[in-house]
Amino acid sequence: MNGPSWAGSSAYVHPSLLTSHLEAYANERHASIDSSSTNSQPRVGSLSSAPNPNSSSLSTPSQNTNNGGAGADGSTSSLSSAPAPLDYVANPFTRINDRTYFRDPENSYPLPCDLPEIHRQSLRTMTLIRVFGAPYCATPLKDKRPKKILELACGSGLWSHACHDYFLEQDAGDSKSPKGTLKDNKNTTSFTGLDIVSIAPDLRRKGVDWQFVRHDIRKPPLPFPSDHFDFVFIKDAGLCQSATAQQIDLLGEPLRVLKRGGILEVWDSDHVFRALLPNPSPAPNVSKKDQKHADFTATYTISPATPFAAAQNKYLLDYNSWVEKAFEKRKLTPMPCATIGLSFTTEADAFRSGGSRRIAIPLGAEVRWEQTSGRGKLNAEQLDLRHTALTTTIQMIEGMEPMLMEASGKSQDEWDRWWAAMTTDLLQKNGLANGECLEVGAWWGQKR
Repeated sequence: MNGPSWAGSSAYVHPSLLTSHLEAYANERHASIDSSSTNSQPRVGSLSSAPNPNSSSLSTPSQNTNNGGAGADGSTSSLSSAPAPLDYVANPFTRINDRTYFRDPENSYPLPCDLPEIHRQSLRTMTLIRVFGAPYCATPLKDKRPKKILELACGSGLWSHACHDYFLEQDAGDSKSPKGTLKDNKNTTSFTGLDIVSIAPDLRRKGVDWQFVRHDIRKPPLPFPSDHFDFVFIKDAGLCQSATAQQIDLLGEPLRVLKRGGILEVWDSDHVFRALLPNPSPAPNVSKKDQKHADFTATYTISPATPFAAAQNKYLLDYNSWVEKAFEKRKLTPMPCATIGLSFTTEADAFRSGGSRRIAIPLGAEVRWEQTSGRGKLNAEQLDLRHTALTTTIQMIEGMEPMLMEASGKSQDEWDRWWAAMTTDLLQKNGLANGECLEVGAWWGQKR
């Protein structure tokens, strides 16, 4: 497949890559979920537009799947430190409101495990790649291509697919590179994906040197030898581990399997929402290139001095209170960006260099203070970026419905009325005009 155009591209989501990847996912299902648990009818107005979740095709966690990757013998898919009850092994998923979730109560992951969620995660991945400008932020990678890459909590493997295509485009446009730069390393990168269930298609059919290892990242050690990978990438794994586990040793195992001089990079986004106050000053110590890209995408680089206030939208305030209550019960953190930043600070001695980028993506197409600041109207690409960020946010709230409805104390009818009012307010009534944002972040370090 031809790689999408990245540098300076006007399209923040690359349809050829996203469509091809989702088609591969749909065509290479490993097994169909065949749950017999109770269902309720899907809510009218649902944003989940994927086909019947019976065809979500997640293989069961009792299997041990490995495409010949390193550490295959150590791979495991146990959902807890003790053997899972037989019911969870034979029938690990449950159906609620026509969505598929993990059944095991010891697995606190709150989002569905089905095709609509894979589509949402894919859109979110491409959105983050767009706002960061590339599939990674670590500056050392711009000079030396990694040969072995590990993607932890890889999901459908879209990030690995995107990174592979990004390297292909660099190769195509790098004909004048001097000796010793990326051109000398082209077509030599292998990708290993790791996750608790096997939902990634066989990316080898897309030309990617790819292997998948099944393992629960909450169960150390990772099934790889020490000093094995040149680049370890983790994205949106904040919901896979308890807040306590993240605070104790979030980076220990990724650092162990990383070679000296290798890069560890983590991306995530917060699950509660704040409002960006009017006319924030440019963040200090931001490169001209990054500031130009932020202006190009109509996003805002976050620094400790960036002014925020509580969300003003009443529906996001409702959601914030419910998700904080529900996450506390599940021992999850609603603000993983703070936890990740603290982990990199704690492990500072393990890195010879590092950095971070925090970005706020306004969810509203018409933020009041932007209209009076003289920055001009948003162009079509900037509007599309914000709309996609908002869509993935609403879909995330929809995916957490069982958990949020319990935290809210609402009945199904009450929840449906709240949901209909929320989507109308956010999508049709400019309910996000006060600057409510999706806050995302990237952190990286080069191992000593």
